[in-house]
Amino acid sequence: MEQESTVIYRHFNAPARAFSQFSHEIIRHPRLSSDAVRLLTWQLSLPQNARESLSATAQRARIGGCAFTRAKRQLKEEGFVHERRVQGPGGRWTTQQLVSSTPLAPGEAAKLLARTPLPACADPVAPQVAPSPRNPAAGRPTTPPTDVIQMNT
Repeated sequence: MEQESTVIYRHFNAPARAFSQFSHEIIRHPRLSSDAVRLLTWQLSLPQNARESLSATAQRARIGGCAFTRAKRQLKEEGFVHERRVQGPGGRWTTQQLVSSTPLAPGEAAKLLARTPLPACADPVAPQVAPSPRNPAAGRPTTPPTDVIQMNT
């Protein structure tokens, strides 16, 4: 039996603008699904000052909920994505997400996130105030008698 031979030719035109360069290690990563690679490359292609969350990117890339959860888990396991929750000014909690083009150890990511300023709180949370005493609408409060049985006749 004769073995068939296949030859593949590739043609590539480099774009003049709006392109990104990624390591082959990202694109060919053996433990990242295609959704994880797409989510990572999309995030890395955003402008430097963009603050789009991973979930917003997944929606724009039309990655569904279960696939997004799986992709995010893979990216976290491989060290490309790190998250932490911090309490900022006014008591508001914020989730910080760090996306990296190279895998980072948790300690490295923590140092980078610690240098990142928290967003300013546009509408600060009001401080806790004790509730005012309640006055009944009519009369003084009384307890109902417990020894009287009411019969409907």
